Amino acid sequence: MTACGSADSDKPGEALAVDAALPIEVPAGTKLVVADDANRMKTLFELSGEQDKLTAEVSYANFSSGPLRLEAIRSGNAQLGRVGDVPPILAQFSDAGVPTVGAVRYDGPGATLATAPGSGIETLADLAGKRIAINEGTAQQAIVLRNLKAAGLSIQDVQPVNLGLAEFADGLRANQVDAAVLKQPDRFRYLASTEGKGSKEIPNAPGANPGLYYVYASNVALSDPAQAAAIREFVIRWYRAEQWLNENKDVWIQEYLIKDQNVTPEDAEVIAESDGLSSIPGFTDEVIETQQETIDLLQSAGAFKGKELTARDEFDVRFGELTPDAPLPAGATQ
Repeated sequence: MTACGSADSDKPGEALAVDAALPIEVPAGTKLVVADDANRMKTLFELSGEQDKLTAEVSYANFSSGPLRLEAIRSGNAQLGRVGDVPPILAQFSDAGVPTVGAVRYDGPGATLATAPGSGIETLADLAGKRIAINEGTAQQAIVLRNLKAAGLSIQDVQPVNLGLAEFADGLRANQVDAAVLKQPDRFRYLASTEGKGSKEIPNAPGANPGLYYVYASNVALSDPAQAAAIREFVIRWYRAEQWLNENKDVWIQEYLIKDQNVTPEDAEVIAESDGLSSIPGFTDEVIETQQETIDLLQSAGAFKGKELTARDEFDVRFGELTPDAPLPAGATQ
């Protein structure tokens, strides 16, 4: 898509074309609902000070999983939300009309493989023939597949065991599986509970966890000039809020992880360290190629069957050049 809209593309009642330039000015009374997860975006915007600077009236509604956030956006109960790298693939596969409008990359290890006591797994190559916990169409599945590929293996070389994500740690403890991808603080808690019994963390191969998080938004909202402008401003302020977080991890740990999420101080430190620091990559060829690799790996393992998916089609490229310093609406608090 190109950005070549006419000057009157934002007339009241007139839909904004998909190839029209994004309007900058946000009319008074414009509202957005963000599909949130565990108050993360709401708290990030409030702590960073960006919430009070938004021109639109922005509220947040929590949904416990990626599919629920997607359904909220698709149904019109929300207009946008933050997700990992796999939900945009599901959105494209299901013709949801929810393109990606923003991207942030974290440099921490994030989710990595943990092994069951007595599994005999010491390296990624040792996964051959082992029982690996799988939840199809998730970021955890993609991490497994990338690690297998790095070790010269494929899903055919291991024994996949389908489990719910919440069952991964217990599956390791019960010896249902030999290895599973665990995020923090689940991995820290699991390894502490099995200390001295032979369980291990297996570091990811380079690039196995891309650390990409996206904001995607409904085409319905993007066709409304007022909401499109509000989403544009929201993405810019999301980038600013992420920059604030890089410099204020201590505040985030105390106010969000400990106070809001009731995480212990020890777990909170582990989570923050696992996340690492964020950057704003833009919709570069490298980001799109990484997303395409994720699609290809998941489809090779049987997910998202029967449809050719192209990563570039997930992105609304009009948002690709936005940065924290992009122009804001006239009169908006800088």
